[in-house]
Amino acid sequence: MNAFVRHGFRFLKPLVNRYVGFLLLLFGYMLVAQKYGGLPAATTAWRLEIPLVLYLFYYLNRITRRSRWQFLLTAVPIFLMYAVFDVYHLLLGRLLRLAEVSELPEMMQVIHPGLKILLVLLLGFPLVALLWSTQWRRYRPLLLGALPLLAMVVAVEGYPAFFMRVFTGTQREIDWLSDTVNAGTNGRISMALYNEARRRVSLEKTVAYRGDSSFQQTFDQVAGRVNALRSKGNVHLIALESFVDPNLLRGVRFSRNPVHPAFATLFSNKGGLTVSPVFGGATAQAEFEMLCGVPAMRELSGIEFDVFTGAKTLCLPNILTHGGYHTVASNAFLPDFFNSTNAYEGMGFENIYYPIEYAPGRDTYLGTGDVTGEAYMFDGDLFTQNLAFVAQWIKENPGRPIFNYIMSIYGHTPHDLNLDKRPKVVEMLGDFRDEQLERVANQYYYRTEALAKFVKDLMRIDPKSIVILVSDHLPSLTYGPNTYSALDYLGKTEDYIHLNRIYIVENGRVVHYDTIHHYDIPRIILSYVTHTKFDQKGIAKGDSVLAHHDPTDYRAQYMAIMANAMQGQSFFSALGFLSSSDKPVPAPAPEPAITGPPAGL
Repeated sequence: MNAFVRHGFRFLKPLVNRYVGFLLLLFGYMLVAQKYGGLPAATTAWRLEIPLVLYLFYYLNRITRRSRWQFLLTAVPIFLMYAVFDVYHLLLGRLLRLAEVSELPEMMQVIHPGLKILLVLLLGFPLVALLWSTQWRRYRPLLLGALPLLAMVVAVEGYPAFFMRVFTGTQREIDWLSDTVNAGTNGRISMALYNEARRRVSLEKTVAYRGDSSFQQTFDQVAGRVNALRSKGNVHLIALESFVDPNLLRGVRFSRNPVHPAFATLFSNKGGLTVSPVFGGATAQAEFEMLCGVPAMRELSGIEFDVFTGAKTLCLPNILTHGGYHTVASNAFLPDFFNSTNAYEGMGFENIYYPIEYAPGRDTYLGTGDVTGEAYMFDGDLFTQNLAFVAQWIKENPGRPIFNYIMSIYGHTPHDLNLDKRPKVVEMLGDFRDEQLERVANQYYYRTEALAKFVKDLMRIDPKSIVILVSDHLPSLTYGPNTYSALDYLGKTEDYIHLNRIYIVENGRVVHYDTIHHYDIPRIILSYVTHTKFDQKGIAKGDSVLAHHDPTDYRAQYMAIMANAMQGQSFFSALGFLSSSDKPVPAPAPEPAITGPPAGL
């Protein structure tokens, strides 16, 4: 230590001990967070992450006033940054990406007001304290100390390909299938920077996919085959917010079956499972897969919907629109939530409806009804209004089929239940207590009651149709994935936190499919529409529900879809199509003989 004094480096003396203490506390925090469901502890990430964190700690110590609180003022913001990554993983089961910061306003809209205030205090107070303690007149340490951070930002945003080359050449090997594993080997902040650079590179590559002739031919082929059919069954796709089946939690008992008897009788244990791309939130990711037929890879944005501009792209609604269908999207929540209006328009929906309370200036048939004590529109109210809308359409347009897409909101956290309207009918038994899960079970009882009535009425007024009910994702419940692990959800089979319920009715008959992915749903619909058999070859191969496809097999198609969704020019102008409002649907040609499933999305 005397060497530091002799050479005039007195300012480093107190920081040597601070470094050791800071690292020990940080490692201790990561180990504890990992134990309780956080990201893996990055205790071996000495190539970038740990030096980067030490640099940030040193820089903050250099620019703030010396005081007895300086250690806390400079360490707490870094710990909070790590905590944000861990809480995000705990609740949503994935690594936070920098592009997802833009989704924070959506998240703030749907969390409880008390939690919102707590978050503002936890994140805001340390930041204000740090700014108050900063020595703003010491320009030299402020500016010179920030240069390494600025250089890294410039490299990521301005030279992303160079950053990726350096990163992959110097860091530990990247696991392309698991962001969580990468966070442990290379660190949270490091992987966030790498993922942002990768996103920037992918954005640059989209230009090459905008005029991809192979996908133009695929669209032309599939839309032409659909349009040529003489008879087309109606399609009803109902995406259900956080529709978790409590009976799949093997470690908990209830006073009665949470499934309403009418629903249990209707589907008689023929429900299936589908793999969602998300857990606990980000419904738009599940919607993207259900409507576009490719995995939500997050290559261009944390959430694909956010970069849609309204330009037409190759998704299921566009195919059905140009195949002669009237395509309608009914969303029970806000028009600007996850940029859904632009996304639905780009996917090809001709009409998009939201409740009048959320979109007073838009044409709509929806109203939320009484949401007192529950915050969100009840599924039964949504289905009743949609049924009346569909019945009127069928009556007034007997020659034109409809694609009726619904996105519900009622099952959203915190799962409030108005006991005056929907009294508690299900109670949890045993020592394990979880009030939120008990509310979910009661919501499920009333939701399945409403669904049974809706499906039966649809079968009555529209018997020659396909009806698909699918959960967007599992709710995070009280403790995120830990709740599902503790309660043995589906026996904790592979990737269990992404497995969701799906129910399918074809021409009035309940059918069962082996485990699929959300992005298989468009192929099921197109197989039904074109009277072909959905090919499940390879699905659920062996013991793995994930073995039937490597998501990277879809990358070129994903990039083509996203490239056209993000550009100003309509995708269909490149294909020789006019918009549906400018060009009438051609008269059907003679129905072709179809011997196999249509070219897939």
